[in-house]
Amino acid sequence: MTRVTPEDVRRRRFGPAPFGPHGYHPAQVDAFCARIADTMAGLDRLTVADIRLVEFDGPPPGHRGYDIEQVDDFLDHLCMELEYLRLGRSRLPAGRTHDPLTHDDVLRIQFSTPPYGFPGYMADEVAVFLDRLAATLAHHGPNGLTPEDVRATTFNLAPDGVPAYHRDEVDAFLDLVVQQLSTACCAEPHQPRAHS
Repeated sequence: MTRVTPEDVRRRRFGPAPFGPHGYHPAQVDAFCARIADTMAGLDRLTVADIRLVEFDGPPPGHRGYDIEQVDDFLDHLCMELEYLRLGRSRLPAGRTHDPLTHDDVLRIQFSTPPYGFPGYMADEVAVFLDRLAATLAHHGPNGLTPEDVRATTFNLAPDGVPAYHRDEVDAFLDLVVQQLSTACCAEPHQPRAHS
């Protein structure tokens, strides 16, 4: 598949939320997607942290909002797109909703170091998780990772001088993994993250 373009992001629309009072404010989501598109085109400076921490109001009275799960999933994928654009690397094939992660994707993923002055996750602990995830995707066995395992995964913050990975990048990746494993095993529905 071709990569996501700024125009793809700008034109993206989402289905209505299943219940009237719930969902995200459509105009706010559209405006934020426009900012992401501008960032991808070099006209704005949103970061992965900005995307992960964004909050949307509920829909206006009498209107249905955008489906929370659809918006969250799309933003998760855009986090990865932005990181790979920023780092100038080949993106993960999972940058699109319909492209599942593979064993090879996991083996070649690289996270950046945390910004100066900010702690990151211990690189060795993240590497152990990636090895287990790669094995899960390669074998699909009964002892592989489940969505619940990934949701419960925590990494210690690295002390000064210890190799570390950018927390927002790793967290965005974990969200993608939960989504894929949930789809694969028909587990419980995706739970919305902090975009509420």
